[in-house]
Amino acid sequence: MQTEAYGFHMNTTIEVATRIKAAIETAERTPTWVGRKAAIALTTLNRKLDGGADFTVGEVHRIAVALRVPTASLLPDDFFEQAVA
Repeated sequence: MQTEAYGFHMNTTIEVATRIKAAIETAERTPTWVGRKAAIALTTLNRKLDGGADFTVGEVHRIAVALRVPTASLLPDDFFEQAVA
């Protein structure tokens, strides 16, 4: 796992994983289905859903497309605040 660079790494990792898990549940899909649709190996997806590694921006986008949700809905709110600052 990467080190904490700005004091928010772990929180961001967990929040993205939590949002993705919630979106999977809301869409009534399984990680296996999402992994296939988003071209992410199931072991990799599960590790990331457990907070053991960060999702890439590309992975988050592919998951959002598969689940038919806005990509931004899977990212933490403070992500946008930091981008503006």
